[in-house]
Amino acid sequence: MNIPLFGEVTPLRAFFLFLFFYSNDSNNLSTWSTFGAGMLLQNLLENAKQKNIDWTQLAISGAVTFSVLGYASIYLEQLRMMFFLTLQSLLVPLYKQRVCLTHEEGPAPGTTIMSFDVKKLGPALGGLILGLYLWDGLSGLTSGTLFLIVMPELMGRLPRLPAAKTMLVVLLIIALSAPFGLLVCGAVYYEKEMMELDPIYKDTAKAVLGARPESVPDYYAIVGVRRGAEPAEIKKVFREASKKYHPDKTDGNPELQARFVKITEAVRKLTGKGSDREAHAKELENAELQDMITRSVYYCALFGLWFVMYMMGQMAPKPKQPQIGPDGQPIPEAEADPAAAPAPP
Repeated sequence: MNIPLFGEVTPLRAFFLFLFFYSNDSNNLSTWSTFGAGMLLQNLLENAKQKNIDWTQLAISGAVTFSVLGYASIYLEQLRMMFFLTLQSLLVPLYKQRVCLTHEEGPAPGTTIMSFDVKKLGPALGGLILGLYLWDGLSGLTSGTLFLIVMPELMGRLPRLPAAKTMLVVLLIIALSAPFGLLVCGAVYYEKEMMELDPIYKDTAKAVLGARPESVPDYYAIVGVRRGAEPAEIKKVFREASKKYHPDKTDGNPELQARFVKITEAVRKLTGKGSDREAHAKELENAELQDMITRSVYYCALFGLWFVMYMMGQMAPKPKQPQIGPDGQPIPEAEADPAAAPAPP
């Protein structure tokens, strides 16, 4: 059954549709938008991958799809989720199809085997992960892209287990992921001890995870001084900033004036009573720790999902690469593989 804009309702899509309508959160507008955006992106991809593109249908599908993405990103504050869906369901598959797809000579005469050029795909995915990490740290968006987009591509090009090279890569990934699991366990069972850790360990975890709590403003970062700076140092930096951002120096520029207001408020908080500074430092530390734990939970959950899916894939029979005949169409497996063809009478 084909639904306009949403495309063909496959068994997998029907299953997710069933789960969606029977979930407790199905009345939430954010859930509706996520589900709808995923379906719309899949259909847009199918339209864009066609050899003979129907540009009218593609334009209509694209307008509706990106309208839903924009609404969810701006009004429902789901920017990261919509960006991930766009990467997973549209941009990466389309890049693979249009840029990385290659054809190699097949075993049967006049046939070809489709594959993807690793020299083009690898650097693109590596740059994608690096860009997301620099922009958003090790957030759910970055971890989701790593484990649901990049890792399947990487592991799919390695020999099947128990090959030594593949086993080594899996063990390396587990070893690199273990500290995030320890951080989650420590936060659950040893919260007090976590708060008393040496600052060097907490600063290292914060740097690796890219913790950036949005609930508590970092007044030190707003002013542009190191954490724990003395009032005299803060006032000195403020005097320099006033020469640049003071309303008398900005010719009515609203952005610079807003920046000056934020700096002034931050300086007032940091140079006031000592108890106020200590309270802010404690609140900021707690917010950073909570953000680190949240990022670690996302990482561990997505790592676990990828690991289960990977091991299930290893237990399943290895799929054969499709072979393409001289007419450019996939040929049946029995015809493509002479060994699978029935013996003549």
